[in-house]
Parts: sequence; structure tokens; C-alpha cells
Amino acid sequence: MKAITQFIRAVLDALRGVLGDASAKSTMIVGILIYSVLYPQPYVGEVVRDVPVTIIDQDQSTASRSFLRQIDASDKVDIVATATNMADARDAFFRRDVYGIVIIPSGFEGDLLAGRPAPVAAYGDGSYLLIYSNLMSAVTTVARSMGAQVNYARLTATGIDDGLARTLLQPVTVTNISVFNPQGGYASYVIPAAFVLILQQTLLMGIGLLHAGLKLPTGLRMWATPIAYISLYLGWVAFTQILLPFLYGIPRTGDFATLLLIALPFLCACTAMGFALAVAIPWREGVVFFLVVMGMPLFFLSGISWPIESIPEHLRLLSLLVPSSTAISAFVAVDQMGATPRDIAPAVQTQIALAIGYTLLAAAIAQLPHVRRRPSHR
Repeated sequence: MKAITQFIRAVLDALRGVLGDASAKSTMIVGILIYSVLYPQPYVGEVVRDVPVTIIDQDQSTASRSFLRQIDASDKVDIVATATNMADARDAFFRRDVYGIVIIPSGFEGDLLAGRPAPVAAYGDGSYLLIYSNLMSAVTTVARSMGAQVNYARLTATGIDDGLARTLLQPVTVTNISVFNPQGGYASYVIPAAFVLILQQTLLMGIGLLHAGLKLPTGLRMWATPIAYISLYLGWVAFTQILLPFLYGIPRTGDFATLLLIALPFLCACTAMGFALAVAIPWREGVVFFLVVMGMPLFFLSGISWPIESIPEHLRLLSLLVPSSTAISAFVAVDQMGATPRDIAPAVQTQIALAIGYTLLAAAIAQLPHVRRRPSHR
């Protein structure tokens, strides 16, 4: 009983060490709260709507006006201005009054009636992929719809049956269903994954701030200190992966037990990696600088912003040394896809291997004869 009491006291001492260090508290507690409030805000709308565009209607025909009305009726774009020439439209574009330009050339209606291709030009801001995608999707959808209407009228005019004409125009019917992300929203896609990386980076920074340049904890503190950090971050896992999705209306289907199955080894791996960095880089600023520099590469290697299958193999294998690289997909699979323990077993095994490997690495570095450390008081 006395040993348990001493162990609990050692865990509480480690947590008090976090609260007593202004830098660590700002990183491991205040920083996550700030991220939780600010990071999701730009994405709460989920999808981009009503991208402002200007149009140049050089045809001024019934068909061109119908084409533009259908584009404007889409929730993807909003026609906010009309220009008479490309120079005026370009000026509005560079002033950021609009993000796209749609041009209907003269002869548009005549080409449609004559059965000739009727070109339409659309210029979008390619530096914003979502905005560009919205504009091109709206124009392409309306163009296909109008083309189908013209061809339908032409086929039925020749005496072809109505049903056969529709079949000829659309022999295959496609029904799109957004599984696991019914809104097709960006927040539902990026927030749960990004917060796994945020938890990793803040935990690594916090351990570096608290332990860089110090000897590794010994005795009861050898176990109590890592357990204190893991316990603190288990609370943050519940907060960021369960409460935040609820507050922001992000779909979630997984159960907490399976989430805990990946969260616990992930936090163990991050904690072990944090101590390895703390003994390898013996000053606080060095650890923070290293992690800040590595933050963006880790984001791109995580598979959030770019499919992991498209990442070069040597970089993908190198990224496996970082816990978040395999944990992010497992967290998302559990939270949003209802994955079972069997589904995430490979990721769990990787996290356990990393936890053991970084623990041994930290101990080995600490034993090097040229590495001098101050005694740890945490």
C-alpha cells in the first residue's frame, strides 16, 4: 500500500512539474486548448460555396443566358459581375473581386443548333485548389447537362423513343455516396487527422522542455513520469477525438475502447521518442527547433494532404520511424470508419515496436561516456 501511495505521489509530482514550468504548461495544456478553438474555425463551413466569378457573354443569346443561369443556380459558384472584355475581367480577378472568369464566345447558340462543338472558356485561380475545383465542376456539370438536353431534343426529333433516347445519352447511371463523410466536408476530413499530429508534437516538445539536458528519471520516477504524461494526453485524446467532433458536428462512428487500443501505444511511443530526443539534444531550444522544423515534413508524410500511396517508398519507410505516420490512419479508421481492433492491429504493433525501440535508444544514449547530464528533479 505504501508503494502504491508513493507511486501515485510521484505521478502527481510529474504533473505538478508540467504545471510548474511555464513553457511546458503553455505547450502541453494551453497550446492544445488554443489549437482546439482556433484550428477548426476556417473549416466549420465544411465545403466551399458560392465562389465569386465574372462572366463575358459575347453571344448574348437565349442559349448563353440559359447556360449562365444554370451556373449561377449552382451552390458552387456565384456570378457577381459582368465584363465586356478580358481586360476588365482580368482586372477584377487580380483585385480579388472574383476568383474565376467564364467566357461564352460568339456563335455559341449557332454551334449548338448546328450540332457543332460549342466551346466555353473558364479561368480559375489554380493556387486555391478547392476554389478552382468548384468553378470547373460547376461549368463542366452545366455544359454536360446542356449538351445532353440538345442531343435529347435532336434524337427525339428523329422519331427515337423517349426512353431509348435517354439510354443512349446516359447508358450508365452513377450514384455517388460519400461514405464516412456524408457532407464531403473538409473539416470532417482534416481535423481528426491533424489533431493526432498536434498531440504528438506538443507531447514531444513538452518532454523536451522538461527533460532536455537532464538525466533520465530513476527509481519510481522512471515509471511514474512517463505514466503522468501518458495519462494527461489520454485526456487530450478523448477531448480532441470525441468531444471536439461532437462540438463541431463531425461524423464519428468508432467506440472508445478501440480508440484507446491505438491511443495508448501511440502515446507510449511518443513519450519514448520524447525522452530519446531529450537525451540526444541536451538543450530545450534545440528540441523545440528540431520539432518545429520537422512539423511540416511530418504533416506532408502523414497522408493527410497527399495520398500516402503516392509518397516515394524511401520517404514512406523513413516516416514509419515517427509514431503519427501510422497512428493517424488508425485513429481516422476507428473514429470515422468504425474500424475493429483487428483492422488496426498492424498500426498498434508498429506503435509498440516504436515505444520499445525509442526506450532502448534513450537508455543507450544516456549511457554514452561523453554525455554529461544534470540530475533530474522531475
